Amino acid sequence: MKKIIVVGGGIGGAATALALSQSGLEPAVYERTSALREVGAGIALWANATHILKQLGLLEAAIQVGCLTTNYQFNSQRGKLLVNIPLDTSEFPVVGIHRAALHQLLWHPVSSGTLHLGETFERFEPQQNQVEAHFASGLTVTGDALIGADGLRSRVRSALFGEKLPVYRNFKTWRGLTEWVPTSYQPGYIQEFLGAGKGFGFMMLGQGKLYWYAAAMAPEAQPDLAVGRKQELTTMYQDWFSAIPELIAATDEANILTTDLYDRPPTQPWSQGNVTLLGDAAHPMLPTMGQGACTALEDAYVVAQCLKEHPDPIAAFQHYEALRFPRTKAIVEQSLRSSKMGELRNPWAIGVRNALMKTMGSAISQSFRSLHAYRA
Repeated sequence: MKKIIVVGGGIGGAATALALSQSGLEPAVYERTSALREVGAGIALWANATHILKQLGLLEAAIQVGCLTTNYQFNSQRGKLLVNIPLDTSEFPVVGIHRAALHQLLWHPVSSGTLHLGETFERFEPQQNQVEAHFASGLTVTGDALIGADGLRSRVRSALFGEKLPVYRNFKTWRGLTEWVPTSYQPGYIQEFLGAGKGFGFMMLGQGKLYWYAAAMAPEAQPDLAVGRKQELTTMYQDWFSAIPELIAATDEANILTTDLYDRPPTQPWSQGNVTLLGDAAHPMLPTMGQGACTALEDAYVVAQCLKEHPDPIAAFQHYEALRFPRTKAIVEQSLRSSKMGELRNPWAIGVRNALMKTMGSAISQSFRSLHAYRA
């Protein structure tokens, strides 16, 4: 049985471990944190991702702990409807789910000896037909192949191709979690609001949790204001649709996370011999299309299938990259284009954008459908 070393135990690493074990391979996952913790944020698993959960035998469980999502609604900052996209038009549902709940679902069926915590990857060395991974603790592991699923600032990527920083895309985000649901909320909806250089959205995750997210143009690494994140957001969104300041008020300061947004221009290769990359390590993207975790799930399933079909990991990784690069390149670029719409600050330009969105509802719906119709 081929042993596959996986660096990173997040959603991409967990999905890879499960897909590899279901394909008759032996995954060994090394995660630098000492405890598995996914941040308090939500994700929408679009039909292209729930298809993968079905293949992995987890779809029913995800529906039970998540929330079925039927519509994606874009509005002006004051709540005027721009576009309402139906999402329940596929054979697979869209599910809103807490990242930690998805993480637990993916790890649950995997053999307990697969995951090794508190191990920071340092470098790899090719060894004839194998690869040796070295960790900061002094641990050395030998396997038939190595997959870097270690995120935006991937150490495996740096070991392969040298240090090259991701690109900051001018937006800072805040994410919040609360059990308070606005009276105006329509069940099953993702509701997004677009303003001048900033936006806000919210959705249900299941288990009584509502997830909201805000994004605003900001310089890189801008520190929090002295008043704290909650007060800063209250001021930023005070004159928006009434549910938005209410949601911020209903969220504990400790449940508001912030991150700067980065991506990388799509480039090949991802692989070198029997070492490859997956998820954000390979193709980090902005969250505007909601496809980061979804494409990581696709990657995990496809790389496992390729390793199952090709006895030689080098050939398997070449095939995996050939299958995945065009798809992920298109989504990275589409996500970046979409973010440009959020950079508009001129009232006239915003008026034009909103008017265009209203007239292009069917085209936007079709674009969503084609993105989510992909089946890895």
